[in-house]
Amino acid sequence: MTWAAFTSEWTKLRRPTLLASTFLGLAAAASVFVILVFSQASANGGIVTLHQLAQPNGLVIGVARAAMLLGVVAFGIAASQVASEYSLGVLRQLLVRQPRRAVLLAGKMLGVVTFLLLALCFAAVIAFVVALAAAHSRGVSTSAWFTGTGVADLLRELGDLALAVIGYSVLGMALGQFVRSAVFAVIIGFAWLIAVENIVTRIVPRTAQWLPGQSIMAVASGGVEGPGYAHGLILSAVYLIAAIVAAMTVFLRSDVTA
Repeated sequence: MTWAAFTSEWTKLRRPTLLASTFLGLAAAASVFVILVFSQASANGGIVTLHQLAQPNGLVIGVARAAMLLGVVAFGIAASQVASEYSLGVLRQLLVRQPRRAVLLAGKMLGVVTFLLLALCFAAVIAFVVALAAAHSRGVSTSAWFTGTGVADLLRELGDLALAVIGYSVLGMALGQFVRSAVFAVIIGFAWLIAVENIVTRIVPRTAQWLPGQSIMAVASGGVEGPGYAHGLILSAVYLIAAIVAAMTVFLRSDVTA
């Protein structure tokens, strides 16, 4: 039954307009950051140095810098996919075919998460091709990228980004479930992740280790930004479990009249 709900969600997600805009949008965002990193790098300074880009982890530096943007986009897409079904009256029709709400919501969440993970993989592949071209244009050696250390760094960073995308996606779906308006869900999410958390951490820096967005960013950056990696991973898991339980509770008990 969960598989049927999962495939049903993918029927909606694989619409050409949504599929192309999501995959190409994430790929463009990641590629822009890669180009900026390589274009601003110099022998002595800049965002990073040319010497740093030639290190085994040089291939993933640009993509890692785009983690926040990729996460925010994933959050917005996830929130809008859930909330729009209320405003468009789609959810009522789905519940007629699948009255087991827990099964339906679980399948929908799995569908959205896998969709965004595939979009991330596509964006990463495009960004890596762009990084190779940018490295060639700047005369940066890429031999260290394909060593055992370089591949390990690549897989580790992709794993961290995947965990972050899952985190942002689940929070987005939970917010969409609560707000039930795609526009308001996206606005609230973007305002919190981009503006509110930054303002709060500037005023009270110690709060950074307890905020959901900062915790997920710590995971995405491998612990380089925000609280430590282990702390961010544990706190993110707590936030996600709470979000899933709350979203499931609201979904099971609320009326769907539209």
